[in-house]
Amino acid sequence: MKSIIFSLVMLNVLLLPGCALMHSFDKDLDKQIDQWVKQHEYTKALDTISYVSKSHPQYNKLQKRKVKIEKTAQKFEKIKLREINAHIEAKDWHTAEKSLNYSLGKLPDSEQLQKAHREFIQKRAQHLKSLYYQLYINKAEWLVKNKDVQKELSETMPDERAAKKALQQHKQESEQVYQQLVVCGIEGMNIGDLELAEQCFLLADELKPSKALRSSISDIQKELSKVEKRETLVLSKKARGLLTKAKSSMQAGDLKQASKLYRKIPMTDKKHALVRAFKQELNSRIKDNVNTRVEMGRKLYSQGEIKQALAVWNDVRELDPNNEYLLSHIERAQKVIDKVEELKSQKTTVSPPAEKNGSK
Repeated sequence: MKSIIFSLVMLNVLLLPGCALMHSFDKDLDKQIDQWVKQHEYTKALDTISYVSKSHPQYNKLQKRKVKIEKTAQKFEKIKLREINAHIEAKDWHTAEKSLNYSLGKLPDSEQLQKAHREFIQKRAQHLKSLYYQLYINKAEWLVKNKDVQKELSETMPDERAAKKALQQHKQESEQVYQQLVVCGIEGMNIGDLELAEQCFLLADELKPSKALRSSISDIQKELSKVEKRETLVLSKKARGLLTKAKSSMQAGDLKQASKLYRKIPMTDKKHALVRAFKQELNSRIKDNVNTRVEMGRKLYSQGEIKQALAVWNDVRELDPNNEYLLSHIERAQKVIDKVEELKSQKTTVSPPAEKNGSK
C-alpha cells in the first residue's frame, strides 16, 4: 500500500511543469537558479521558487531572488520583442521565427510574445501573398510585351503548327494571369492597398480590356488623387517607350542604363502605378547588386588587392551614390592606397649615408 502511495506521489511530481516541485527540495537550489538564469530559463526558475517551502534553508534568499528574476525576465522579453520586430521590419522572416520560438521556449506564458507570434504569422502570410501577386504582375508584364509578337508569328505562318500552339499557350497563360490579377485588384481594394489594386487592374486591362476594369481603375485613381493629391494618370506615349526600354535594360542586367532611362521619364508619369512598380523592382535589384559587389570588394581587400577592391566599389558607386556603407569602404581603401603611395615616395627620397671620419 505504501509503495502505491509513494508511486502516486512521484507521478504527481513528474507531471508538474519542469519537475519544479522536485527541484524545490534541492539544498543548493541557489546555484541551480544561477544556471537557469544564465540559460534564460526564467519560467523554470520562477516555478521552482514558487514551490519552495518556508523550511527550506535558502527560502528568504530565494524569495528576494524571485523579484530580481522577474525583472530580468521582463527585460529579456523587451529585448527579444525589439529584436523580433527589427527582423520583421527587415523582412528577415526566418530569423524572426527562430527568435520567436526561442523566446517562447523560455517564456511560454508571456502574453506579449504570444501576441507577437500571432502578428508575425499574419504579417508573413500577407508578405507571402504579396510575393505571389508580384509573380503574377511580372508574368503579366511579360505577356503584354509578347502579345503582339505572338500574334504576328501566327499571322506570318498561319498554317505552322508550332506558331499556333505558341499562340494558344499564350492565350491560356494570359487568361490565367488575368484571373489572378483581378483577384489581386479586389484583394488590394479590400485591404485598402489602392496602389496594388491599381497596378493589378491596369495590367489586367492590358491583357484583356473591359469597361468594368476601366471603371474600377478610374474609381481607384480618383481615391488615390484625394489621398496623394495627384491627378488621375494615363501613361504618356513617351513614358511608355522609355519604360519598355528601361525594363529591357534591367532584365539584361544593365542597371545603370535602366536607371538613366528611368530618370528621363517625365515627373508626372513617374507617379503612374506601372512606373512606380518598375522603380520598386529596380531599387531592389540595385540593392542586391550593390551588396554583392561590396562583398566582392571585401574579399579582394582581405586578399591585399586594395586597388582592385576600390575599382569594384567605385564602379558600383554610380548605382547608389548615397550608400554610407559603400562610401565607408571606398574611403578606407583610398586612405590605404594614399598611405602606400606616401611610403613609396619617402623611400625614393632617402638621403645617402654620411661620409666616415677621416675620409678624403
